Amino acid sequence: MKKYSAEYFEKKFGILFDKLKVKEGFIDEIKKIRKELGIPVENGFADSLEFTTYLIRKLIPEELEDAIFVAHIKKYEHEKEIPFEDLAEKDKDEFIKRFMKDRKKTDSLILAVFDFQMIIEDHVNLFTGNYFLKKNKFHSKFSPIVFEILNKFWGFDLLDEITIVHFIENYLFLGDGGVEHYIKSRLACPNCRYIGIHHFSPNRNNMQGQKEGAFGKNYIFNKDTVKLLSSHFNSVFLIIKPYATKEQVLQYVEDNWHSLKEHVIEKNQFYKQDGVNPSKIKESDFDKNQLVYNLNKLSKKELTKQYQELEKELPLPHSYKESIISTILKNSYDIEMSSDAVKKSATRFAKSIKIQKEPKDIRDI
Repeated sequence: MKKYSAEYFEKKFGILFDKLKVKEGFIDEIKKIRKELGIPVENGFADSLEFTTYLIRKLIPEELEDAIFVAHIKKYEHEKEIPFEDLAEKDKDEFIKRFMKDRKKTDSLILAVFDFQMIIEDHVNLFTGNYFLKKNKFHSKFSPIVFEILNKFWGFDLLDEITIVHFIENYLFLGDGGVEHYIKSRLACPNCRYIGIHHFSPNRNNMQGQKEGAFGKNYIFNKDTVKLLSSHFNSVFLIIKPYATKEQVLQYVEDNWHSLKEHVIEKNQFYKQDGVNPSKIKESDFDKNQLVYNLNKLSKKELTKQYQELEKELPLPHSYKESIISTILKNSYDIEMSSDAVKKSATRFAKSIKIQKEPKDIRDI
């Protein structure tokens, strides 16, 4: 069986991010929003600490107190290795006494800063969706803005909406460095490094009717969980019972892979029409293709003007533009490419930067 390394997925994530960045108007949109929000326009914040400082300065005193209180709760939960809500009353009383004593210490704010950094660097949850940010009047703009960008630039060729919205969020506030950190965090997590495969195991927080117990007739998914699962309507769910073994699960997938994949593709014709499959995320020389595309956008007159030093090398004035570009690539960039390849490369790149919003037949959804 083929083994998929972290390096394999690192390349795939990188390709998806490149495909997002070259979308027509994406970079300009990001810079425009950064300017509106008071974020460094060219590259975003340098790191999560600088971003955290920006966030905390926007909090009103009451919100800052709440942030400090929650940071202390998380520290106490870590010490006790149990959620705060599950603590005994005596432990909660102990925490309150400790908090009242420790609150006046200078490291309380540092603890809140550290907590905010952890929220920002979380590769599972969107930090713009954090309840502290949503409570603040200024920060509450962030989540709608991120999803506006997603709705504007996501297309079927970018495949995974969850990954792309994380890319957008990190790139908007933290630039390329934020996206690189997000990718590295996902790669370090065996549950999260796979593209197109997710792990979901419901717990009591996903259920309603808890008073009736696990086998009560009203012990069913709550609205938030239904909404979550409904977002994966185009997927096939693999249900693993507690009494199944690892070997059985692997054998099941191997024996039934054809029908599993068929179920996914056949009910999603818009994916099938666009040739979506694991090899869809192909390595590609974006820099070279973008160079060819940008040269092809220029007129013959502009090309010869910009590359006057190659005047003797350039084909005759009545030659096709692709022939002139081919000569420029060879002499100025050491890239061998025929005029026919130039035309195809420019056409492919032009297609890749367009946003593929709609399937060819909406009835196939």
